[in-house]
Amino acid sequence: MSKYSKIILFIITFFVSIFFFLQRNYLFGFFFTLLSFIPVFFIFRNEFLLLAFLKIRKKDMNGLKKYLGYIKNPKLQLTKNQIAYYYFLNGILYSERNILKSESYMQKSLHFGLKFKQNIAIAKLNLAIASLSRGEKKMAKILLLEAKKTDTYGLLHDQIQIIQMQMKKINIGNKNKQNPYIRKS
Repeated sequence: MSKYSKIILFIITFFVSIFFFLQRNYLFGFFFTLLSFIPVFFIFRNEFLLLAFLKIRKKDMNGLKKYLGYIKNPKLQLTKNQIAYYYFLNGILYSERNILKSESYMQKSLHFGLKFKQNIAIAKLNLAIASLSRGEKKMAKILLLEAKKTDTYGLLHDQIQIIQMQMKKINIGNKNKQNPYIRKS
């Protein structure tokens, strides 16, 4: 359901409640007034994103994919802040299967503006992993430093250390590559 249809549903139920108050039927008027605030709540908190967050807490990726699939047009159905978390959840969903698709979703989520520092740190850590997989060691270092700075609670400390150790093991560049034109004896 788009956010505009939720606004229209709110207006209709609110006018019905006013009608019942004018008819001096206060019980139904009060009931419809309370009922009219439900669509307003779901304008600012999308029901499918709420269910997707519940699925990610349970680590149910199939359920996460199912509920994110219900959002067909994020720009029409969600507010700007919700769009950021829609892309963030998609980035987490694809982080294990397709790192390049995950990277594009994480960049979009940072572009739309994630609210919490911990989520920003997770997004930057995923971007660092993606740039490391593409062979951009310098960009990965920058993103890891940014992730370390925004990780205020230290929840990602172990993951950042693992990625830094892997960066030391990976030798990217032409420094230690053997010249292919030299004959081996």
